[in-house]
Amino acid sequence: MKLYHYSVDSYDGAKRLVSDYKNNYRFAEPYILALRQSKELFRAVFLATMYMSREVQALGLRKYENYQKDAVEGIFEYVRETEFPEDTSRLRCVYYCESMREAVDYARADCIDSGLFTKEQVALLEVEVDEKTVRRYDQTYFNLALEAVKRNETDSVFGLARQYFSCQRSEDPLIEVVADGDNTVLRRIEY
Repeated sequence: MKLYHYSVDSYDGAKRLVSDYKNNYRFAEPYILALRQSKELFRAVFLATMYMSREVQALGLRKYENYQKDAVEGIFEYVRETEFPEDTSRLRCVYYCESMREAVDYARADCIDSGLFTKEQVALLEVEVDEKTVRRYDQTYFNLALEAVKRNETDSVFGLARQYFSCQRSEDPLIEVVADGDNTVLRRIEY
């Protein structure tokens, strides 16, 4: 099946997309390891990374704080591996859009309009994906989890992760398409 992917500053012309699992996992891993011990340890890791993230940003080494997203990814992965082990890991998959228009809209909203990246840094790709590996989740639950963490309400994130992986739909779903199987880049699209 044909899906669309936007790649930020990392597409090198390869014929196959590979998840940047190691990069994503390394930031979520402290939270996952902490949760395997206890929620109290998770909170301690969260506060420590809050401090370190702010120091790194103050030094000008990062444009924005991302410890909150990493914490949410850690909780989601912990819930997935303990309660939904057959589901696709957000940390080990490639993200897709159903249409080229959707991919362009996401690329602009997530990357270009914010000023974090230029249009030249964002590659839009048409990709053939093994349909058997495709999963569709409602990203609304992930977005709500990010908002909960910003309010320091981490306990509610576990329930949101369960709704996400059980493929529940919110009133106004924002569907993200993920797959962890074989794929072939068909072409790079100019937009």
